Amino acid sequence: MTTIKYTPQAYLNFKRKSTEGFSIQYILCDFTGGVSNYAQMTVESIDQRSWVNFYGNMGKILLSLISMFFDLIFMCQHFLLYSTDSAMNPKTVEEEEEPLLKPCEHPQLENV
Repeated sequence: MTTIKYTPQAYLNFKRKSTEGFSIQYILCDFTGGVSNYAQMTVESIDQRSWVNFYGNMGKILLSLISMFFDLIFMCQHFLLYSTDSAMNPKTVEEEEEPLLKPCEHPQLENV
């Protein structure tokens, strides 16, 4: 499911050559969780003097690796490949191409 969830977004970012509208905060939290997961397993393995935490639960390991792989792809896309200075220089109202809402042009509403 993780691959099915992340692949379309990675492809869309690649196709548009942009990550505009994409929330990177979720990806940063997800990556932090993955790193914390491996840190926890390392500490437990050192404490138990056994590396069974790494090879005993392959589903957890593979899910975490796939998730962190896509997180790295999204971070590279957002910060390196398609980065913009839009956070530093937000658009003003005058720079927008067209308004979100257009004025209503109904003659019968003018006399109301």
